[in-house]
Order: sequence, then C-alpha cells, then structure tokens
Amino acid sequence: MIDGVRTRTKLWRRLAPAVIGACLPGCGGPSTAPAPPAAAPAGTPSALAFEPSLPRGLAALRRGDLVAAEGHLAAAMARQPGDPSLLEAIGAVYARTDRPARAEAAFREALGLRPQAPGARLGLAAVLIDTGRPEEAAAEIETVLRGDPGNLPAVLKKALLDVRAGRVAAGESGARRVLAAQPGNVEAHYILGLALERRGALEEAGAAFRAALATAPDHLGALSHLITLAARGGRRAEASRLQADYDAALRRARVEERVRKHRIAGIEAFNKGDYRAALEAFETIAREDPRDPQVHLHIGSTHLALGDQVAARRALEASLAIDPRGDRALAELGRLLALENRLEEAETALRQAIGVNPEFPEPHYYLAGVLMARGDGAGYRAEIARYEELRARSHGSAMEIVPRQEAKP
Repeated sequence: MIDGVRTRTKLWRRLAPAVIGACLPGCGGPSTAPAPPAAAPAGTPSALAFEPSLPRGLAALRRGDLVAAEGHLAAAMARQPGDPSLLEAIGAVYARTDRPARAEAAFREALGLRPQAPGARLGLAAVLIDTGRPEEAAAEIETVLRGDPGNLPAVLKKALLDVRAGRVAAGESGARRVLAAQPGNVEAHYILGLALERRGALEEAGAAFRAALATAPDHLGALSHLITLAARGGRRAEASRLQADYDAALRRARVEERVRKHRIAGIEAFNKGDYRAALEAFETIAREDPRDPQVHLHIGSTHLALGDQVAARRALEASLAIDPRGDRALAELGRLLALENRLEEAETALRQAIGVNPEFPEPHYYLAGVLMARGDGAGYRAEIARYEELRARSHGSAMEIVPRQEAKP
C-alpha cells in the first residue's frame, strides 16, 4: 500500500518551486489546474514575476502602497495608452503623492474619454479641493450626485465642503450618513469631528477624532484637532502626549518622502529580476526607517527570491514584530513555511493572514496549494474559488480609496 503522506510530500516538493501552485492532473483534485497567479500581492515582491495591471495597481492603491501602485499602473499604461480606467487610477496616485497638476490632467483626460465616470470626476473634485477651488469642486460633486444620489464618496466630499463653508448641520448629516453605511470610514469620522467641533460639541468631536485614529493612528488632521481640544480643556499632559504623537507621525511622513525613490528603485529592480539591486534599495530604506514593517516585508520577499530562506524568515519576523497583524507579511511567511514543507505551520500563518484581511486574495491561493498537498481536495477547491472571487472584485474605481489626510493647519 502506498503511503499517502509520503506521496503528498513528494507531490508538494514538485509543486513548491512554482510557489504553492495548483494540483497536477490526476492527483485527486480538479482535472484542470488553474494557472498560478502572475504576481505576488501587489506591492509585495515575491519569486513570482510581476504582471503590471489595472487590478493589481488598484489593489496596491487601496492598501496605500503608492509606489507599487504607480509601478503597476504606469507599466500597464505603456501597454494601453488612453485607457480611462488607468488614467483615473494613475490620477489617484498623483493626487496622493502631491502632484496635483498631473493628477488633474489625468482625471480630465479620463473624463474626456468617459464623461460619466464618477471616480474620475470625484478624483478631480479632490484635486480642486486641495488646490483651493471649492466652487469648482462642488460643481463636480453635484454632477456625480445628480446621477447617483447614494454615491458615498461624493456624499463625504460634499460633507467636507459643507463644513468648511460653515454649513455645519449639512456636513454633520453627510458624515453620519456615510458612517451609517461604513462605520469604519476614517475620513467620515474625521469630518464628523470637524462638524461637531464647529458647533461646540467638543466632547463628541474628540470621540470622533479618536475613532479616526483607532484605524489610522498617523492621521495628522485628527491628531492636530485633538491637540487643540486638549489645550482648550486645560489638559496639558494629554496635549503634550498628542503633540509627541503628531511629531512622530509627521517624521514618519517625511521619512517616507525621503525613501520613496529607493522604494521605486527597489521594486523596479525586483521586477527586472535584479534581486541584489532590489535588496540594496530596500536595505537603504531599513537603515533610514528601521520601524517600517513594509520594508522588512520587501527584504524578506527579496531574500526568498534569492533562495535565502533563513534571511527571508528573519526579515519577515522583523516585519511581524513591528506589525503583528501585517496581512502580507503573514502571507509571505505562510509561503515560506510551505516551501520548507512545514505545511501545518504554513496553513496557520495563511489562515491568520485571511483573518486579518478576509478580502486579500493571495493567501487563499497559497492556502489552496497547502491544502491540496495535505490531501484536502475539497478545501483546495473552496480556497481557489474564494481566490478567484476576490480577484474579480479588485476591478473597481480608484476613488474608492480613503482621501488624503488633512495636515495640521
């Protein structure tokens, strides 16, 4: 009688170099194996080759990985110049990296090709707000709301303009409407805080700003207003602590500006297969900002691409020590453990990644390979189905992204 465990182990060793791929025909799973994904999680280097694309660029943009998003989207635009969805997405990247002129041009070009695109119109509105043209922004927002009164990003942008124009009740109502549908929306909490502060409900305003910080601890606007509220209330110790938090967040933002070129260089080198150059760029960032969990993740993935599993584990563990709920680091650790044939531990790490972020597709794909290697064909099929479902969802509007934070006045 053939030892099933030993047979599965041999099968796994054949599959592992392809990075937790699909079942081969005849191994007890589907007769046709799905092709392995062309890339690792957007913005996360891995041994798999990158495929620049709109879905992966949008996925990176939603996670806030602007460097990876720009790389994917710019490369995709070289293949598909004039694609309005790509123009909208790259416009969102430009807007969030303080390039308003380029953002405005991209959004206007997208609207010229697809005038009814609400994402591009709201992206243009955001740029107009940031560049001091609130009346023009309001006109763009109203155009969206005429066609879709339930468009929550438009409702939220209108709420911000209402608060800034002194229409506090309208702004508060809009922010609460968004929060009723999206209780975790950071900017809705922030705008609600602005409205409450303006009408003198200071305790409620503080609660709203703290709710924003619960999800986005470095939100400069929320920190700034909490400092003001604490100072007005005579809470000097609290104001001092919040000021320290604000200063630290501002330093992190400035560090990110300094290292952005190294991130771009690192990901470009990785995409070309020049892993040594990628590693040098990522290690430069780590020296500049050793508390950046993302760069340790990138270093770990690059070591994995170089075949140095010991160094990869060390870097991934460093990333998770800083951010224990790092979904991409957990996914990469799961992939590493699977490559080491430590399937039970790999499954645990991948399920942790899924628990942290149920909408992240790649851990489901990697988990499918682990389950098949462990003889669980039904589990394999369920995870592949979930992976495909989540991947399909990644097509969407770039302007579903949380707006850029307001800096301290």
